[in-house]
Amino acid sequence: MHSMLPILHRPLRLLSRVLRDRRGAAAVMLAIALSGIVGVVGLGSEAAAWYYITRSMQGAADAAATSTAAELAAATSAGLSVTGDQLRSTGRSIASTFNFRNGTSSTTVTVNNPPATTTNLTACTTPFTAFNCYVEVIISQPQTPLLSAVFMSSGPTITTRAVSIANTKATGQACVLSLNKTAAAAINVSGTAVMTFTGCSLADNSSSSTALTVGSNASVAAAGAYVVCGVSGTVTTTSGTFTGVNPTIDPYANVGTPTKSSCDVNNGIKMEGNGNNQSQTIPPANFSGTIYKICKGIKVTSANAVLTVRPGFTYIVDGGTLDIGGNATVYQCTPGGLNLLDIGCTAGSATGGGVTIFLTADNNGAPANVSITSQTVVTLKAPTSGPYSGLAIYQDRITCTSGNNSNNTNNGGNGQCTNSLGGGATMSVTGALYFPKNATDYSGGSAAGAQCTQLIADTITFSGNSTFNSTCDSAGTKTISTTQGQLTM
Repeated sequence: MHSMLPILHRPLRLLSRVLRDRRGAAAVMLAIALSGIVGVVGLGSEAAAWYYITRSMQGAADAAATSTAAELAAATSAGLSVTGDQLRSTGRSIASTFNFRNGTSSTTVTVNNPPATTTNLTACTTPFTAFNCYVEVIISQPQTPLLSAVFMSSGPTITTRAVSIANTKATGQACVLSLNKTAAAAINVSGTAVMTFTGCSLADNSSSSTALTVGSNASVAAAGAYVVCGVSGTVTTTSGTFTGVNPTIDPYANVGTPTKSSCDVNNGIKMEGNGNNQSQTIPPANFSGTIYKICKGIKVTSANAVLTVRPGFTYIVDGGTLDIGGNATVYQCTPGGLNLLDIGCTAGSATGGGVTIFLTADNNGAPANVSITSQTVVTLKAPTSGPYSGLAIYQDRITCTSGNNSNNTNNGGNGQCTNSLGGGATMSVTGALYFPKNATDYSGGSAAGAQCTQLIADTITFSGNSTFNSTCDSAGTKTISTTQGQLTM
């Protein structure tokens, strides 16, 4: 028995020695501490990510609320009704473009009209009642903890809310629209220009703080001004100057481009030099078809030169410039009209009875541009029906850059990207002057001359005196709608 006791004491001494040994305590404590450190670091990084998600979600809610309120305003102004399902569809569609799709990743996008909570809201006025002029959008999304799961069993649920009002007072039709989203002075009224927009408004889609700029010696009088961001200078309006509004939709954005592979005129139309009283009618009377293609530009600069265009055709100018200068005239004849220039004029077979001049370029070059001086006479009317209804001059959606601008020069153009419209009492265009990707200068003269003129361009500079009219009920043009939804909270 005594011989067994030393054997039993050995493991007890070993265990006692292990319990008294402190050399591994630091490692054990470090292991315990590291789990806490990892949790704290994870919580900090995930908190930053949740903050970013919150900001993005708020932007989605703001955009969805303003878009649905704008839809509500447009329908109400037109005497129509819009259902809750329609507003919900619009709001959720906008939110999904910010990657907050209802039903995905437990995300909910709720659209309420009127808002579920009306605290701090002012009661609506006619044509609305109670609080149904407001649209509320609430976006909610639970977050899953990762490293922070050391401290929390579930992540937070991020919720954002935006409320926008349907602004039916901002429903005037615009006749001038700048499409550029970022440029300073996207609409620029410079020098001593005096611009009058009779019964129509200005719309500026730029996010610059000086998006609409009016020089100290210039003046603008319009029905309204609707600017995404800021105004520099003084604008006189009858219905108000609105900033912080939604971008105005390009009404011609979905219009296709006319195409024709072969040139009907290969080396351009040139009526220049010292010759007087030159005259030409295009297309010739024996031409068959509805699209007439002129390659390498049109130049009508001789004194008293007259280029007559027949209605019912789409004219493609491929490369070069539509250059009208001197005392020249570009004139749209009226079959059976009383003007001597109408003698022998026959119309084409296209619908609408008007003229569309389409400016483009093959081989990725710069599109043909426009140069019209103030001493010329230009009379054009856009078709009132058909695919190019309302478009008098339409520049292809090609951005002119220094790289592709050489093609413009080689094809008989002046090498300039900017379209230059001399304006003046002798420029009468009924329809839209549409340059969606390039800058346009409009200068000089007392009137645009027609009862319906629209100017839509990437950026616009006014440097003379002009009056734009917008009585467009029968002109075939599309409405540049300025109906807006405006955030209230």
